[in-house]
Amino acid sequence: MSNAPYGFDAAKARAARTAAGASISRIAREVGVSERAVHLYLAGARVPRPEVLPRLAAALGVGPADLCTIENERLVHLRVFTGRSRGQMAKALGLAEETYRQLETTGHRGRLTLAHYDHARDEWIAWEDWAAPTFATTPERLLAALRRTEEYWPVLREQRWQRIREADPQWAARWERIIKRGVRRKR
Repeated sequence: MSNAPYGFDAAKARAARTAAGASISRIAREVGVSERAVHLYLAGARVPRPEVLPRLAAALGVGPADLCTIENERLVHLRVFTGRSRGQMAKALGLAEETYRQLETTGHRGRLTLAHYDHARDEWIAWEDWAAPTFATTPERLLAALRRTEEYWPVLREQRWQRIREADPQWAARWERIIKRGVRRKR
């Protein structure tokens, strides 16, 4: 299961609970978690796992996206809103899990995710058209999320390198020298 932040907003969850007039015990029962977990979600001390978010939203009478504050919706957000893990989404799309991980992380679609052949209609279907129902969204929203995922990838890559530099500066420095040498040789 991905630990990527997906924008859960405890204040929105509290507002939805107030609007629904739902008790903590009823929410816990419908979601299938403890009352303590619901208290922690509403207090902002814990973020519900991605597979719990749709059940929590249903118990509060809203959609999963209504419980989140997201500035730039990416593929990871669309997946989380469906309540699927990466492996489940990969399977639903008919992709290898690593291929889907690469897509969700970098936004780069390989050959396998460009189009899909529909034997019943005897035609090729664009990726955004056949994948959108799996993400429970429109093709336009899916393409926008894909574009924002591509734009976010350099930021994410730099964050990862920064964590590596902090954890093991010598190892990071060695790899950066190797990478620079490889780039010079390709020119």
